[in-house]
Amino acid sequence: MGIFGYANLSDRIRSHQSLNKFRNTPQVADPRWCSVNGSIPPWVNGILYRIGPGKYNLGNGEQQYVIQHAFDGLPFVHRFELSSEKQAVLYNNRLIAESVERELVDNPKANIAFFGHTPKLSTKNGFMNMVGRFRELSSSRKKSDMNPSGEMVGVTITPNFPLPNKFGLAPNDDHVLVAKTDVNILQHIHSNTLIPERLFDYSDYNNDLAGSLSAAHHQRDPKTDESFNFSLNFGSKPSITVFCIDSKGNSKVLAKITERLLPNGERSPFLPAYLHSFWLTEKYVVIPESPLYYANNGIDVLVHGSAVTSMAWKESSPTYLHIISRDPTVGHVVTIPVEDPFFTFHTGNAWDSVDEKGNPVVELDCCAFDSGDIVYQVHRYGVMERYAGENKKITPTVQKKQRGITIPPSPYIAFGNFHRYRATWDMKARTGKSSYNVIAKNIEFPRFASHLGCQKTRYVWGCQHEAATAKDSERFSLVKVDTETGQVTKFERERTMFSEPIFIPNPDNVSNDEDDGALLSFANIIDSRGPDHDRCILSIVDSKTMKEIGHCDIGQFIATTFHGSFVDMEFVSVSVN
Repeated sequence: MGIFGYANLSDRIRSHQSLNKFRNTPQVADPRWCSVNGSIPPWVNGILYRIGPGKYNLGNGEQQYVIQHAFDGLPFVHRFELSSEKQAVLYNNRLIAESVERELVDNPKANIAFFGHTPKLSTKNGFMNMVGRFRELSSSRKKSDMNPSGEMVGVTITPNFPLPNKFGLAPNDDHVLVAKTDVNILQHIHSNTLIPERLFDYSDYNNDLAGSLSAAHHQRDPKTDESFNFSLNFGSKPSITVFCIDSKGNSKVLAKITERLLPNGERSPFLPAYLHSFWLTEKYVVIPESPLYYANNGIDVLVHGSAVTSMAWKESSPTYLHIISRDPTVGHVVTIPVEDPFFTFHTGNAWDSVDEKGNPVVELDCCAFDSGDIVYQVHRYGVMERYAGENKKITPTVQKKQRGITIPPSPYIAFGNFHRYRATWDMKARTGKSSYNVIAKNIEFPRFASHLGCQKTRYVWGCQHEAATAKDSERFSLVKVDTETGQVTKFERERTMFSEPIFIPNPDNVSNDEDDGALLSFANIIDSRGPDHDRCILSIVDSKTMKEIGHCDIGQFIATTFHGSFVDMEFVSVSVN
């Protein structure tokens, strides 16, 4: 795309983003107790962490900067300490990117890369920022030397994430809490105060793990306590380095992917796909290369400074499943194409087996989209329509495909479908194939019993989108999916946007039922009287019956969060994202 094409695209994006009006989440730095309606089961004692965008309107008075994409609000971490003894929740939150706010308010033309927000810059300032991004790419400056709140790291929050062993534990905190995003940046945060303590990246474990991007969702083997991820490098020959980190912070490279290894022996160039998550089984790491990719081998990201405007959807291409052995002496095993192309933000569980002929098989759960349009649709995520037709004024009148993606997007968020993919291969016969089943429709944010990761599971919990009606607002319901029968059991509340459900297994489960436990979901309630009456709650739902056990009023504000993790009172990981 030439400079004029990019300028036109940026103008079109700004025209529909300018109608987004996001509200700030208030900071609650001093913890406060919130009483519970209903009850907290004794085995739900522990700490829930949630993370997501919280501040869009920066500064005050004449010194202001407004962010107009849902994903680019400056991130907040939320901490909920649940006590069955007090039947109350201790709540606090904190903005974890204060230095970014100061930089943007002091210099609105600052060279800061966003996911989708497209600031208005002169040609001169746009060029200067582009040059700055290329310089940063070649810079030897370590993230760990930067201000701890100097980057936006706000997609997943992970307790007990293994720090590089050269760091050791922070002297003022016995526990580890780490925020992650789709860039190769991690943020170490104090587990109680939520104050940022350090930025770092995967090269701090091993120089071989340097790269521009990584997955916000790492994978963890609950049996071995190993963590898995990758680093992605742009350039004339883009590559993915897949690696493993043990519980002590020691790393090893499993494979470096530079091309597709098709079963018939053919090889073709790897495209730098947008990767938010991937799969892990007992024997394999599976990386999905969807046809939603960074154009011009990722150079457009450096040119534009925005991830979304740098993406393209290659309609004629399948999705490729790169199968990597967890044995580093084996490395990249094979690449299996899926002829019906898909993109996934969020994967579920995965496991491997062998078929009747002794060939390896992997089964992979995820929420799948059949186009790249979703990356533009999410620009207003969290702004719920209060009644049907409220957003009619922002319905685009003229839409067209640009780089294979519909722009401007539709004014609503359409969730994908929950698919189970199956891939198998025979290296001697030089064959491989894939297939999939649609288990449930309109599902996102899938969670399963994480202590059963890498082995076959039956139940998945997630969110389902509900359209606004004349009497009720747009909302997200909580759902339980039985993957064997396809049955979907729903828990919904009027005017409520539930967030990703975090599954807490019942330790007193005598029948060994996989679905015996509770779900925790931080939810926004959209009041029919108007924004000043909106509020948020923490809801506790029986994961077997999908009936509410209790809920806790957190405050008269709304807070958008993406993902969360839960630890018990001893800070042992129970459900980690």
